[in-house]
Amino acid sequence: MENIKIKIQLHKNWIHDKGGEQLNVENEELSNMELFDENLNSAVFCNTKFINGVFRNVNLGGSSFYNCVFSSVNFENSYLRKCEFHQCRFQNCIFLESETTKAEFYDTSVEFCLFKNLKLGWSYFGNCIISGSNFQLVEVDGLIFSDCRFQNLDFKDLKFSKAYPVKINDCANIIAVEELKRQTKCTSA
Repeated sequence: MENIKIKIQLHKNWIHDKGGEQLNVENEELSNMELFDENLNSAVFCNTKFINGVFRNVNLGGSSFYNCVFSSVNFENSYLRKCEFHQCRFQNCIFLESETTKAEFYDTSVEFCLFKNLKLGWSYFGNCIISGSNFQLVEVDGLIFSDCRFQNLDFKDLKFSKAYPVKINDCANIIAVEELKRQTKCTSA
């Protein structure tokens, strides 16, 4: 764990043009890691396992994740805007009061996660499997699901935009939770 703390400090220096280097974490397991009020903007994670962690007030904006596992990780009031997730797996994670707009998820599975009071607009899910998850008080304007499969999802109090509707596979212009529920049931995993 000391290794990651050193890398984070070097990343902070890199962000502020004080030397250091961009955070690049590969082939690590980060268990019980708690990060508070950190700026990890533009970090890169490859083959990294995040187990039982908390990210509170953490800026991960523009970061890239490749073949990463997130198990029982809480993202609270964090910034994940423009993050990219490639071949990742989220299990039992909580996304609470976070900014996740314009994020991109490719070949990623999302299982038994809670998305609550979240900005998810303009994000893209491509060839993903999303199952057993709950979406509550989520802004979904311009959200796109392409070639995704869904199973046992729960939606409550989503915030739609008529000007920028949700799109699922070939079905465009979803602006009501009932239609979203129907479309996700039609493309079950």
